Amino acid sequence: MFSLENSFIRILFAAIIQFVCLMTTIFGIIYASERNKWSGVIKFLSESAISLVWLILGSAILLRYSLWGLAAYTIWGTLGIVPFIFPLFKIQKKENLLNWQEMICGISTVLLFDGTLTAVLYYQGVTNGIFLADKFFLEKSLNTVGCFLIFPVILFFMPVFSISALILGTLREKFSGFLKNLLLLAAAPGGFLLFTGTAVWQLAKIQAGESNSIFSIFAVAAGWVIFMFVPYGFMLWRGRKEKDEMKINNGIAGIWAVNFFMLALCLLGCICRGR
Repeated sequence: MFSLENSFIRILFAAIIQFVCLMTTIFGIIYASERNKWSGVIKFLSESAISLVWLILGSAILLRYSLWGLAAYTIWGTLGIVPFIFPLFKIQKKENLLNWQEMICGISTVLLFDGTLTAVLYYQGVTNGIFLADKFFLEKSLNTVGCFLIFPVILFFMPVFSISALILGTLREKFSGFLKNLLLLAAAPGGFLLFTGTAVWQLAKIQAGESNSIFSIFAVAAGWVIFMFVPYGFMLWRGRKEKDEMKINNGIAGIWAVNFFMLALCLLGCICRGR
């Protein structure tokens, strides 16, 4: 019998709907590419990314122990359709029909994704058809949200934006553009390893009484953030100044790629905390 009270059924249900959301997103990307090629693709992906980041932000500030908290969280997530609704008001000509299809795909994805997460969270606290608030406690709910969101972050947005940055770099400057973007993207995982190693080494020195300063940790963290975001931010700025659409799209794709790398680290930290 199909019942979301069963944990295995909840996981299976979430996996199936996430696959459906993947399909609607792919269709949205196809419609966007037909409408405006790479600019349309990056715009659609950026709108989808904003919706997901909005939902993640809501997870941190709204999710609470009660049904009221879950209701507020659901409304918050539903507002993720806003980036897709705004362009609909600008459609006046029949030749913009593809834009309708693209936006409808985005809206459908947001509503399906948000509704599924709400159902999973609700039935996590249901026993024999009755919602029990003591089963819907904050730690377990946050773990569920983290597990639900980690898949689109790691398996979709991070690789899609990274690959897009590499492709756009190659289209702009051939092999040198590919290599440049590869090095810029490598700053995220490379900097993380350097930051982790520095933190472990410095904290070990502090514990051994050989030092009492954590300046080196902050310095490496600052350098890591700068090398991740500034080059792509500068590329975006230069693209806008030169009115170079390819460079603009390359900068946006790179910024989103490193943003989702950081989000993946935060979500993994949320899931693994206390273990």
